[in-house]
Amino acid sequence: MLDEEDEFTHVESSLDDLSHAEFLMIYREAGNNLLFAKRQQWQALAYLSLAFVAIYFLAMANAYDAKFLNYLIACSLILTVFAIASEIFLQFWQINEKRKIREIAKHLSTSTQRVRALKSRGESNAHRYMMLFMLMAYILMAQIALLRVLWNMVP
Repeated sequence: MLDEEDEFTHVESSLDDLSHAEFLMIYREAGNNLLFAKRQQWQALAYLSLAFVAIYFLAMANAYDAKFLNYLIACSLILTVFAIASEIFLQFWQINEKRKIREIAKHLSTSTQRVRALKSRGESNAHRYMMLFMLMAYILMAQIALLRVLWNMVP
């Protein structure tokens, strides 16, 4: 974090205009990619939830067919593995985009660097991994709830 009492001197970027424009374009692109990956994480969670609801209704409609229920259980387990893998891949994508942004920011003005330092890297990482943990916990809890319901239906 920044100390408010430190003397601050604004120093312009040492980049030429074309390089500066390129860096800003890459910075903007990395920010957009970061937001897209975050959006994809939440959409994957929403689609998984909808898939679990659909599996539940299919099971209710065919509760007498043990073989079909076992097939639905297998499908739900496969979907859970895919969802967890997708969440992890998207998290790594976000980490790489954050690295790009951090590297680009080193070449921008000291004012930009000062503003970016308002939130510490450690705090950002803690928030990011807490959210990932909550996403994973939701996926696993939903899977466990669905499995319990499906197992209770098996004749």
